[in-house]
Amino acid sequence: MSISLRDNRIRRISLDAMLCGFAILLSYLEAVLPLQLLVPLPGFRLGLANVAVVAVFCLISPKDAAIVSAVRIFIMGVLFGSPTSLYFSVMGGVFSFVTLMLMHLFCKKCSLIGVSVLCAAAHNTGQVLAAVTLFDVALLTSYLPALLIASVLYGSVVGALLNLLIPKLQAVCGKILGYKEERI
Repeated sequence: MSISLRDNRIRRISLDAMLCGFAILLSYLEAVLPLQLLVPLPGFRLGLANVAVVAVFCLISPKDAAIVSAVRIFIMGVLFGSPTSLYFSVMGGVFSFVTLMLMHLFCKKCSLIGVSVLCAAAHNTGQVLAAVTLFDVALLTSYLPALLIASVLYGSVVGALLNLLIPKLQAVCGKILGYKEERI
């Protein structure tokens, strides 16, 4: 392996680690924010960690985004959750990531707000399906419409944050990884 290829790989891994730390910080922040006062839906969160995952997806690669997402879910689950909450997070994360991949493949013109709304809806759908499989109560699906409405609101907030952060992160990532052109 040439020195420059090895150096670029080290830079990429370092950037992934930094953005994974950012995703963990955002997850922890939203765990301590009292969102239940604004939206009284049990277990609902804003989805701030998705800012880091979508940024990695757009600026580095889908593979790196999957790694950042998986590491964040695992670390948050081990440090602050239970096996049940880890299962819910994995299901939501997988559904969200698959949606992100599908949007990347089939809907290249979709805005970051649109992508974030659809990822939030997919995440909530995955978590409701996790609840149904875990507790075997189909009535839990009646919770989904409220979650989907909240997905539109909070997905829009996350998408707006991405619109603000991506250009700044793009400049940083470009310098670290040596990109000369825009990636998105």
